[in-house]
Amino acid sequence: MEEVESYEHILKLLESKASVKQQIFKTTSSVFNQFKIVLQEICYDMQHDFSKIDPNVEISYSDRGDFEAQLKFSGDVLVLSMHSNVFSFPPENEINKLKYVQEDPSRKYCGIIHIHNFLADSLKYNRSSDIGYLLGRIFINREEHFFVDGQSQLGFLFNSFWKGKLKKEQIRKILELAIIYCMDFDLLTPPFESVRQITLEEKHYMGSNSGYPTGKHMGYKFKQELDSKLIPKGKKD
Repeated sequence: MEEVESYEHILKLLESKASVKQQIFKTTSSVFNQFKIVLQEICYDMQHDFSKIDPNVEISYSDRGDFEAQLKFSGDVLVLSMHSNVFSFPPENEINKLKYVQEDPSRKYCGIIHIHNFLADSLKYNRSSDIGYLLGRIFINREEHFFVDGQSQLGFLFNSFWKGKLKKEQIRKILELAIIYCMDFDLLTPPFESVRQITLEEKHYMGSNSGYPTGKHMGYKFKQELDSKLIPKGKKD
């Protein structure tokens, strides 16, 4: 009898979790494709409008498959990536206290789309020690309800998880704010004293990778210095 009850419990878990997570994955994939379409539209608009101002600035879109897309504009690259897994939130998280979630706990399960900023040269020269920065995370549940956790305005403009489905105009606004943040977030030079010594290994790295390991916030510091620093964070979940 116990074995039958255990097996029935397995079936119920599959129904309540596995099926829901499959649905969330499909929903997130669909939303991610919408992000890719809008990112490509932004690229076309920027190419058309900015070519009249300065045709020498490179602006390009790249579809990297089911889980990634990139927008390159001058020295920056905006990288959109979709995580292949589905996530929930810790019990103490504010999401679990929402009436919208308490009415149906399966609503707390979300897929995630990440927005990162990399230097274009980091990708061009494959500088594997370079730092990229997380600008935002878009959480999407099976009903296409969403909220954004991120830097600057991305951290507070889109945090009404219960309100409704993600719309195209909101996708465009999210991407435009991320692009603005990329351009406002400058590459900084570190103090001379912090980079005046290099090892032979670092010199070889410079020769083969076109420069010092680089991140915007750190300037061109070396990897051991980068490892001791924190990447800028957005607001808490």
